[in-house]
Amino acid sequence: MRQVARCRSPTWLEPDIRGRDLDAQPKHSLQVSDFESELDGAIEFRRQTLPPLAALEVEWRSLEPAAAPSFFTSWHWIGTFLTTLPEAKRPDLLRGSFSGETVALALIGAKLVRRHGLIRSRALFLNETGDPDYDVAIEHNGLLVATPYRRAASDALIRWFAEYGAREADELHVGGSMQPLPGDDLAQRGLYREQSAVPSYWVALELLVESGGELYPVLSSNARQQLRRAFRHFEKFWKLRLDRASDRGEAREFLAELKELHITTWQSRGKPHAFSRPFFEAFHHELIERHVADGVVQLLRASAGSRLIGYLYNFRFSDRVYAYQSGFAYDERRARPGAVAHALAIQDAYHYGATAYDFLAGRNRLKESYASGSAPMFWEVVQQPHLAFRVERLTRRAKRQLQLPIRRLWPAQKEVACATARR
Repeated sequence: MRQVARCRSPTWLEPDIRGRDLDAQPKHSLQVSDFESELDGAIEFRRQTLPPLAALEVEWRSLEPAAAPSFFTSWHWIGTFLTTLPEAKRPDLLRGSFSGETVALALIGAKLVRRHGLIRSRALFLNETGDPDYDVAIEHNGLLVATPYRRAASDALIRWFAEYGAREADELHVGGSMQPLPGDDLAQRGLYREQSAVPSYWVALELLVESGGELYPVLSSNARQQLRRAFRHFEKFWKLRLDRASDRGEAREFLAELKELHITTWQSRGKPHAFSRPFFEAFHHELIERHVADGVVQLLRASAGSRLIGYLYNFRFSDRVYAYQSGFAYDERRARPGAVAHALAIQDAYHYGATAYDFLAGRNRLKESYASGSAPMFWEVVQQPHLAFRVERLTRRAKRQLQLPIRRLWPAQKEVACATARR
């Protein structure tokens, strides 16, 4: 879903909470308690063959109340992912235990990775398969772990990889996490980490109480003016309206129309779109089948009379709405269908009792204008201290040094500093 690039000294690397919306940050990134310091070395991880899905569902769901997971580490996502995957592609199970009790669970995929025709690495992937044809972009990723054990489980994961990996794996990939792995622990065990950070944005909906869910209180004066202008543009056609797909059939229709708009937009920009791999669509059709009825999956259509504005594909889990995918009707150059559609969806989320509207990772103008807070989301690769990896890093560093003089010859060329979300 998004392209990750190494960022150079990003100014947004520390969370931007603007003093207003601490409670809107993802619950799975809360500060850990002092109790965890007593657990160092006590949690043990084991990689196991995946049990039957019915049995795993019971165990996974039983841990969720203590873990307060994100949508992407809940059984809604994980169970759909496993169900949709061909059996031969399903990852193993990673189980963390404390005093004989399971306190952490995750999927652990394995794949032999080759780079540059020389590097051959046995790679592990947290909650992913490692095969791009069968992975769906995951964010707010991490262990499903009971809250008091979070820091201790993170330390135990590093210890497990350092010891198990020395025999069975060379790399550990953890993508889309709000909490980076502890650097001190990695260094103490001689592990190397490559890390890319991408800004993630959200709106704290409690800030919209006085406006009844309208965005204006969190916008700059310029952004307010632009949003009002966008509203007036579409209100020329009729009253603005936001419709939610009422059943599976209508949700599939909305997704098909979203797909068409999404592909048209990204192809016109000469960029790849999210529907390029068949598994992506198969997964989301299964997610719709399983979770439209319970309101977790939301397909929304914004319109003004007969004039289509666009579609949003959102998830609602706990008290948070995640804006996952979209397709907009860019019929006129100056129209801003995305701005209007998200503004309507934010107001809808407010009225349904959500506390945060999460734009997920990726920087763009709309997110920066609407968000009341932001924090980095991390993509990390942890490597064993192998000579081949050291040579790879030195080669990459030398290549960058050689490219610097060329870049200086073209000072007007804009350097891409971070990932952009393809949505």
